[in-house]
Amino acid sequence: MTQPLRAYIYARVSNDDEDGNNASGAAQRAACRSYCERQGWTVAEEFEELNVSGRKLHRREFDRMIAQATAADRPVDLIVVYALSRFARRLLTQVTAEHRLSEAGVRLVSLVEDIADDPNGRMMRSMIAVMNEKYANDASIFTCRDRRGNANAGYWNGGPVPFGYESRVVVTDGRKGRKKLVIVEEEAAIVRFIYKLATFGLNGQPMGTRAIAKHLNANGYTLRGKSFFHSNVDGILNRQHYAGAYRDRTADAKGVKPTEAEAIVVSCPQIIAPDVIANVAAIRAKAAPRVTPPRITNSPVLLTGIARCGHPECGSGMVLRSGKGGAYRYYICNRKATAGATSCPSKAIREDALDSIVLTGLLQRVLEPSRLKLLLADVLDRSDDAEKRRKDDLDRVRRERIAAETRLRRLLELVEEGLMSPRDAIFGEKLAEGRASIAALTETEHSLQNQLGAGAHIIDDASIERFGAILRAEIMGQNADLRRSYVRMLVGSVSVNDNDIVVAGSTAVLEAAATKGNTKAGPAVRGFDRKWCPEEDSNLHALASAST
Repeated sequence: MTQPLRAYIYARVSNDDEDGNNASGAAQRAACRSYCERQGWTVAEEFEELNVSGRKLHRREFDRMIAQATAADRPVDLIVVYALSRFARRLLTQVTAEHRLSEAGVRLVSLVEDIADDPNGRMMRSMIAVMNEKYANDASIFTCRDRRGNANAGYWNGGPVPFGYESRVVVTDGRKGRKKLVIVEEEAAIVRFIYKLATFGLNGQPMGTRAIAKHLNANGYTLRGKSFFHSNVDGILNRQHYAGAYRDRTADAKGVKPTEAEAIVVSCPQIIAPDVIANVAAIRAKAAPRVTPPRITNSPVLLTGIARCGHPECGSGMVLRSGKGGAYRYYICNRKATAGATSCPSKAIREDALDSIVLTGLLQRVLEPSRLKLLLADVLDRSDDAEKRRKDDLDRVRRERIAAETRLRRLLELVEEGLMSPRDAIFGEKLAEGRASIAALTETEHSLQNQLGAGAHIIDDASIERFGAILRAEIMGQNADLRRSYVRMLVGSVSVNDNDIVVAGSTAVLEAAATKGNTKAGPAVRGFDRKWCPEEDSNLHALASAST
């Protein structure tokens, strides 16, 4: 006796309401089962995809079904669908999938389009596929226009609602409710607390995302009933909505997503001040593992990651060692410490001696009022040439920031389309680089805006004096964590050799910190390369010479 034909059933419910009244997945499968029973076919398996557009090139269940159907063991003879529009809404997908099925001896059957399986029938199916794609494209255009109009009117277009908000219908337009984001105060309080921990921590030292998540979970805070993790804390600290606006990048009628600069800016209630968000981004960029290794970020040693061997043939970093059972602590060239005394002729220097030299130099030669004003002369310069230079710099930095945001967006789109895995090492590196670059450019942009008088803080002699006085007080204070943060903010490197100790730093760091109007801002990201102690010229003042 002849074995009955075996069939797969495929049902799909679109997420874009292509035909306005799609049959449910259950109804499609029931109709296909009934048809197979009448034909005497055996249903081997049913595949269903909910809320998936037929225009997508890759669909999980669809791809799995085609792969199984065309496998070497030939498990089925037929694929049955309710309508060809359920099989695909893209001509390329339908043609290539049908070709693979044909090569494997599998026939595609549609209940609605009862077309013969011959050359004329295949031509008819291709024509129907063209019409299905056209119909889907038209529906997509109408949807995009409606969504862009919705965003232009200031309404929420849907999607995951950021923690701290809820979407609420504010206007009813026919049967459609127009929504806006509103603050959920219980959640917003947690968001503010997270930003506070990221800025000041529990003792003045900024906390990382993992430490924040651990602290929140230990104290009973939840993310809508779920635990906090590194990833969702990171998402909160990168959420643009909290500053009072977000960019809606709905594609235009041609299906082209606008650039970040061309996106529709939609206002929403502000939870976090923009300068606080920028400050946290700068702190996190500075502490990113590709910028500053965790062993340096978390080290209690004042000059870890900053002090370097100044011997001409070495240049290695300096590490801390102890002697006499911990009674003596000293910095030593890492190369010498690991490879032996003959690897580098440099000498060790006591920790307290080098720390004192660096701190004294900062207090007396950098933060001394007259010297600080000299270093910040560009900030205080109000000449026409200076203003023009700042405007040119601001335009350049804005263009670079937008370009960096565009690159990051394209990277995330690769993950969204399934072309790159978020676990890929390259993705992690590029993501960290992109965020660090955007944070650095944002910090510089805010600094220039403040210098141009567009920010909230007016920079003058008096504000510079207050800034210097507060910094000096914090460095001389009892909080070792704050002292270490400020030293790392101001000092780029400490080069130590047998005759000189040269401390170098960036003027841009001082400019950024001075223009923020918040001396507890934490480490700032350098935007330019101007140095307050760069080369051996008239500006070089070695903070001290030490015989070691």
